[in-house]
Amino acid sequence: MADLAALQTELKAAKERWEDLKLGKAKKEAETFPFPVWAMLATQQPPAAKAFDVYEIPVKLIINGLEPNLCVEVPSPELPAQLQAKIAEAVLSAWKKHLTKKAPWGIGPTFEWVSTNFAKLLTLDTDCLHPYEGCDENDCSMRRYAIGPPAAPPAEEEDEEESEEESEEEDDEEAIAMQERLAALLLEVEGQDGDGRKKLSPEEIERKRKEAEELGEKARTLSKKEREEMNKTRKEKAGHRLAKTGSKSRKFEGDGATSKEEKKKKNQQNVKKRFGIA
Repeated sequence: MADLAALQTELKAAKERWEDLKLGKAKKEAETFPFPVWAMLATQQPPAAKAFDVYEIPVKLIINGLEPNLCVEVPSPELPAQLQAKIAEAVLSAWKKHLTKKAPWGIGPTFEWVSTNFAKLLTLDTDCLHPYEGCDENDCSMRRYAIGPPAAPPAEEEDEEESEEESEEEDDEEAIAMQERLAALLLEVEGQDGDGRKKLSPEEIERKRKEAEELGEKARTLSKKEREEMNKTRKEKAGHRLAKTGSKSRKFEGDGATSKEEKKKKNQQNVKKRFGIA
């Protein structure tokens, strides 16, 4: 029967088994005295869990009444809050299963269960599990696991995005310039410039026709729509980057700095010169 006498018996037995066990209860003036009654034990790392960089899991079993009304806390500064919550939930579930006739309050069996499942409890949230190559007590290489908050997603650098945007604009401008040059060549081939010049010789026509064909191929290759359909973006090719450490680099913005609009105009002029339409 889960009564106060049985609870005192179990707490006394647990204290004799684990010297580090801490016990507590409500103050005498409390309306619910002696409840809540609690027992807290910092369960030490067993040999089976030596691969983990956590050497104890403090578990606090709290009894709020004779019903019994139970709850669990895991007050550890080393463990992330989300992992503490999952461990507490798992321990509470196991505690309720250990409420038997032999141990009506299940204090001792629950602490034993925590020790047996030490490693399992630390892996309840895989986002908090960080594997790495380390060494054991004999300096032999082994897979180890650090426990900590989930890793932050990699941050994209602003200057990288801006550079990529400028590069795409440059490609688009080059494609437009090619198309303009192509149109001009076709007009020359057909002798329809409209400026009164004579038609070209057969040799010149053939040369310009070939030039127009080559330019047309380049223009199609640089088509933005086709690039998006046929090729992956630069970000997809590059994959995920790790966040940079140290101070973040900034572009110079003082006197003499070139604005984005000025660079765009200059780039357009260079492209037109390259294709002979300046």
